Amino acid sequence: MNLSPRLKKVIELLDLPANTADIGTDHAYVPIYLASNTDCSKLIASDYNKQPCQAALKHIHQAGLEDRVEVRQGSGLSVLDQNEVSQVIIAGMGSRTIINILEDDYNLAQGLEKLVLQPMAGAGSLRKWLANNNFKIVDEALVREDDRLYQIIAARPGNMKINNEFILELGPKLLENRTSLLNYYFNELEKKWQEVIDKISENDAENPKINYLKTKIRNLAELRSELKI
Repeated sequence: MNLSPRLKKVIELLDLPANTADIGTDHAYVPIYLASNTDCSKLIASDYNKQPCQAALKHIHQAGLEDRVEVRQGSGLSVLDQNEVSQVIIAGMGSRTIINILEDDYNLAQGLEKLVLQPMAGAGSLRKWLANNNFKIVDEALVREDDRLYQIIAARPGNMKINNEFILELGPKLLENRTSLLNYYFNELEKKWQEVIDKISENDAENPKINYLKTKIRNLAELRSELKI
């Protein structure tokens, strides 16, 4: 099975082999890959809606892996029993949706050994929530697919010391890992912030958000210099 660069990178951040659930699985591509290429003994593919579950069942049947991957329909982590799996994947959703899933079944999430999260947007707010709710970020990655940059966050239950809110927003492990896409990531951030400044300035040149974003751009430039990128 040919996985997209985004899903390949998600898999790289997993601990394998391990009992794994893919929450919001859509077509079950990741569980099928894991069943075909690893010794994971328990694999669960779940989705809230009926149609993605049917698509998942179809692809699992085509791969001849009905005995390896179980499909469950339901909301978030509610499809799982406590300690049934050691890690979960929640990918391809907005950060607020991911946070809601973790909040709704917080005790179960705290019993996991690892969470691999790939928000479509709002990675900074997701990191902040994790740090404030007894999850520590243990790894991060950037991946580019179809001219879009995705951030992937691996976390475990545990206390995370926050020394710098700006670093937390950007991704502490992204900076530590010095990924090859870090310069591209910084360029995209600066471009996005400058576009917001320009748009606000057209109608409200005194808006305090302008200075806030200018400060972030300066902080980013200082970080570039420090990291020599």
